[in-house]
Amino acid sequence: MKLLLHGKNSKNIESLVKSLEVEIVNSNPDVVISYGGDGSLLASERLYPGIPKLPIRDSLVCKKCPTHDEKVLLQSLLKGKLNLKEYKKLETTFFYKTFTALNDFVIRNATPMHAIRFKVTSKASHPAPAGAGSISNQVLIGDGIVLSTPFGSTGYFKSITGQTFKKGWGLCFNNTTEKIPPVFLTDEDMVTFKLVRGSATLSFDNNPDIFKVDEGSELQFKLSDKTAKIYELESLRCPNCKITTA
Repeated sequence: MKLLLHGKNSKNIESLVKSLEVEIVNSNPDVVISYGGDGSLLASERLYPGIPKLPIRDSLVCKKCPTHDEKVLLQSLLKGKLNLKEYKKLETTFFYKTFTALNDFVIRNATPMHAIRFKVTSKASHPAPAGAGSISNQVLIGDGIVLSTPFGSTGYFKSITGQTFKKGWGLCFNNTTEKIPPVFLTDEDMVTFKLVRGSATLSFDNNPDIFKVDEGSELQFKLSDKTAKIYELESLRCPNCKITTA
């Protein structure tokens, strides 16, 4: 098996990986070992999309339970004992290029002191999702929107709404003058955002590239046919692994 090590401190497990008699590569791996936390996993998926990932917490910031020890996880991987699960992504096309997000897309005001005015509409082959009908063609004022997958719903989406979800995808509204509940969408839905007035930015996952959205621009969002393939995501969610300070 060919493994690629990704993460700020991934060299710390290089000798362990070599002792397991696997090949460490810089390209075309069978599996990417994401060594760190959620941010490392998102970055590794962005850099190596579609390649199976095994996330392992960095020992410098986490006291791990026996189940999620580096050697235990790696040996389980090599013995074929870990289940590989697929996680759906969102996508949008901007400047003629398609971007996908495992976590979320965020459109927000480019300058904190100025709100933006925008419209959000939902297109589906069935009746509009709960809450979507009340906002169609309405000009909203606020900081923007967040479009999230179930994977990403424990992050920014939850901090705004206090909720998470496990299927479909979600849309929530960031600091709007009129309080609007989140909208939960199905796999077939599509959401269109139109910037009516103001200056906004588009960002996604932890990509350092942030894109300017011009006044009058429209962006469409939907579930992608691309997926992220992840082994043992519980290694990043385990309540028995204690996060510490580096």
